[in-house]
Amino acid sequence: MFLIMFGAAVIPFLGRRFRLPSSALEIVFGFLLFNFLLEERPEWFPLFREIGLIYLMFIAGMELDLRDLWTSGRTFWYVLIAVLSFTVTPLLFLALGQSYFLGVAVAMISAGIVVPVLKESNLTRSPFGQILMGIALTGEFFSILVLTVIDAYHKHGLTLSAGLELANLTLLLGLAFIVLKFLYLIAWWNPERVEKVMESEDPVEEGIRVVVTVAFAGGLLAMAAGIEPILGSFLMGVVFSYVFRSKGRFEEKINALGFGFLIPFFFIGVGSELNLELFASGETVATALFFTGMILVSNLPPLLLVKPLGIRLREAVGIVLLLSAPLTMIVVAGTLGDRMGLISPQTNGALILTALIASILYPSLFRPLGKRLAQAPTD
Repeated sequence: MFLIMFGAAVIPFLGRRFRLPSSALEIVFGFLLFNFLLEERPEWFPLFREIGLIYLMFIAGMELDLRDLWTSGRTFWYVLIAVLSFTVTPLLFLALGQSYFLGVAVAMISAGIVVPVLKESNLTRSPFGQILMGIALTGEFFSILVLTVIDAYHKHGLTLSAGLELANLTLLLGLAFIVLKFLYLIAWWNPERVEKVMESEDPVEEGIRVVVTVAFAGGLLAMAAGIEPILGSFLMGVVFSYVFRSKGRFEEKINALGFGFLIPFFFIGVGSELNLELFASGETVATALFFTGMILVSNLPPLLLVKPLGIRLREAVGIVLLLSAPLTMIVVAGTLGDRMGLISPQTNGALILTALIASILYPSLFRPLGKRLAQAPTD
C-alpha cells in the first residue's frame, strides 16, 4: 500500500516536470512496480482498482454538461464527428482483416488529456478550446453508449433480450434522475445547508459521502440491468451533472478524492497487468504503432468540417492532434474487451501501449501549435 501511494504522490511532480500525463506515468509505474519490486498483486488490489475505475467514469460523466452542448449551436457537428469516427474506423479495420471491436477501441474519444493540455496552454476559455471540449465530451458520451450497446449485444446477440437490457438501464437511470431531482428540490428549500455542503465548511463532508454513494449506485443500477458497472457510473455522472448544474467548490472536492486517492489505483492496476514478455514482442510493438497511426486517422473528420465549425485549418489540426490522445477511454475499452473475451490479453496490452504512445506523442506535437493559437488574435 505504501509503495503504491508513494508512487501516486510522486508521479504528478514528474508529470509536471516532463509535461507528461500523470495517468500515463501511473501505468508505467504499475508496470515497473509489479515486474521488478513486487512478485504478485495483493488480494485487495483488484478491488481498489475496480473502485478507482468506477469513480473515474463517474467523474468523466459529471464533466459532460448536456445543456451547454445543446445550446452551443454546434451540437449537430459534434455528433457528426463522433458518428463518422465510430462508423469509418471499424469498417477500415474490417477491410484490413481486423476485428470490429478493435476498430471501436481505436475510435474512442476522451477528454482526459484534452482538459489538462488546454489548461496548460491557456486555451480553455478560448473559442477554440470550447469547440474542442464540445467535440471531446460529445465523443466521450458516444464512446460509452457504443460500449454499452456492444456489451448488451455480446451477452444476448441481436435479440429482444438485448433491447430489454438497454431499456431496463434507461428506466433505472430515469428513476435515478427522479431521485436526484427530488434531492435537488430538498436542497432548493434548504439553501443555507446546501451552501455549507457545497463549500468548505462541512466538517463531516456529507456531500462527498452522498456523491460517492451516487457514483456506486450507478454501478449497482447497471448491474441490475445486466450492464457493466462502469457504464452505469458514467451515465449516473451525466445525470448528476444535469440535475446539479452549479456545484461550486464541491466539484473540486469530488476531483480531489478521485484523482488524489482512488483513480491512481486503476491506472497503476492497468500497468500491473503488463509483463516484460509483452514488450519484448516485436509483433506487439508493431501492432501498437499501427493502432497509434489509426487513432490519428479516426480523428480526421474535423478537417472536413472547418467551415461548419467556424475554425481555421490550423485549429482543426490542433483538434485532430488532441483528440488522438484518448488515454482513459482506450484503456477502458481494452479492459472491457478483455473481460468480454473479444480481444486477447496480448491485444489488450498492445492497446495499453498504444494509449501510452498516443498520450505522449500527440499532445507533444500539439504544444508548439497551442502556443501559436494562444498568441493569435481572436477572429
